[in-house]
Amino acid sequence: MGSTPTVYDVAAAAGVSTATVSRFFRSPDKVKAATQESIRHAVDELGYIPSGLARGLAERHSGVVGFYSFSGHEPDELLMPEPGDPDTVRVVSDASTRPRLFPLFADEVLRGIELECTVQGLPLAVGWQKRDAGGVALDEIARRVDGLVVLPHVMSEPMLARLARTKPIVVVSQEPPAGTDLCSVTVNNRGGMHALVTHMIQVHGVRDFWFAGPVDDYDRTQRHDGFESAIREAGLVPPNGLKLEATRGRYDARDELLKMLRAERVRLPEAVVCANDQTALGVIEAFSEAGIRVPEDVAVTGFDGIDAGRFIQPGLTTVRQPMDLLGRMAVRMLSERMDDPSASPAHTVLPVQLLLRHSCGCSG
Repeated sequence: MGSTPTVYDVAAAAGVSTATVSRFFRSPDKVKAATQESIRHAVDELGYIPSGLARGLAERHSGVVGFYSFSGHEPDELLMPEPGDPDTVRVVSDASTRPRLFPLFADEVLRGIELECTVQGLPLAVGWQKRDAGGVALDEIARRVDGLVVLPHVMSEPMLARLARTKPIVVVSQEPPAGTDLCSVTVNNRGGMHALVTHMIQVHGVRDFWFAGPVDDYDRTQRHDGFESAIREAGLVPPNGLKLEATRGRYDARDELLKMLRAERVRLPEAVVCANDQTALGVIEAFSEAGIRVPEDVAVTGFDGIDAGRFIQPGLTTVRQPMDLLGRMAVRMLSERMDDPSASPAHTVLPVQLLLRHSCGCSG
């Protein structure tokens, strides 16, 4: 029995490199038609069966895309619930259950990454960083992949810069560190927030705002800039400082605002503009518990467009960013750099939509 044909044999028979053979199996549309025909003929003649591992070893690469993210889930969501007795059907009221936020920003980006990896035939490895810095270690993911898509808050700029010297990286919703050749994809955060605040001023006559933060990364800094610029362009004075600047999630925002409302004589603004939807959902819940009506007493807006904003009452006015497209574009950019590491880094800004619902006072 003869030896099993390898990717080297296919490359030699087709007169191409092993990298081209690998690209043919991953993304045939990126290979010239004549070259595709030569490789197909060699595969048929040799009886070659493609092996992702064999291709990776031949190229000294795995062909795997890595995704490293933060874990955005609330702490209680990570607890494993007791399954209970399967023969007992409990009767509960809907009011006794806490509505789930899933899917969140990171979930939607991951979905886009999975879709594009499916289209391109690329294997995917996923890791995450928890709030307490626990989780899957970065090096456990990085050493197994040929390229990495990275979300904010999961590694420092020096670490990103060091890692970028070893493999292609695309950062999502953040700026690449200075002096690196990382690719990036983000959205028009500043323009989206500017449009939202302008709507509140021109359509609803709002003159008095809060900005509910935090403002601790590229995206949210851009949103705060858009917020302040729209207010100044209307001849108004931006608020002094932030509200809820330490919040990290929906329940943090709710608890922080409730504490503020209960401990102080707070003069409410006409509108609370939130840095993201999770903060906005927490703000709406806190106002509801305190007997403050949204939007009759105070309007509330968000930014992201997560599904939970559709179902809360009132529905959340927000700026919707194309989260799944962020993931798809990141994989597309990463795949191009993996195929040609010498290519110049690309930087893409995606458009956003202003999504009007009842929380701002609109009837939608």
